[in-house]
Amino acid sequence: MRSLVLDLLFPTECLSCRREGAYLCEKCFWKLKFNDAQYLKQARVNLKTPNFEKIFIAGDFENSILHNLIIKYKYNFISALGKTLARFLILFWQNRVFVKLHPSCLLVIPVPLSKKRYQWRGFNQAEILAREFSAYYNYELDLDLKRLKHNNPQAALSEAERLENVKSIFAWQGKSLNNYTIILIDDVITTGATLNEAARVLKEAGAKKIYGLVIAKG
Repeated sequence: MRSLVLDLLFPTECLSCRREGAYLCEKCFWKLKFNDAQYLKQARVNLKTPNFEKIFIAGDFENSILHNLIIKYKYNFISALGKTLARFLILFWQNRVFVKLHPSCLLVIPVPLSKKRYQWRGFNQAEILAREFSAYYNYELDLDLKRLKHNNPQAALSEAERLENVKSIFAWQGKSLNNYTIILIDDVITTGATLNEAARVLKEAGAKKIYGLVIAKG
């Protein structure tokens, strides 16, 4: 009843064109552009991600619609946008078959949040993306990568400080990853320091290959 009243008072509208009915209408969804192979090649040049086979970046953070969706998702706590952004990741992966994967030896793992960050946001944005992505492709989802501590935000730090800031913040608490291929999912990548530290921990747990999949490069 409360949800119905809220919908009547504050109807959901497209964050781009303000049309009522959804946070992003179909017309505006298809204004989102997928990155091509040339962009991906250039984007990877400045990333510090030696523990990955490859990083796949689905969209352009400079696209105003995508940028707005990510900001609203992360900082305005609109968890429902996870389905929209996951659909974007799914279509990106579907339309560009970058790697041949064997589902029997494949795990989809989201980058975890610290308890403090989770309590502040109320959800892990990467986990929602990973759940939707893994369910669509019938890949196994695993949540055994844990964040051990809350570290300072990376945005204002130098490259050296970023690397130091993420040291030992993750731990693998699951099964042996011997012979497993991992798709590690997050929302945004900047320099790659956080993702690479997570991948390092997964490699130490035995992972054979690790691919990164993110919405955009910030």
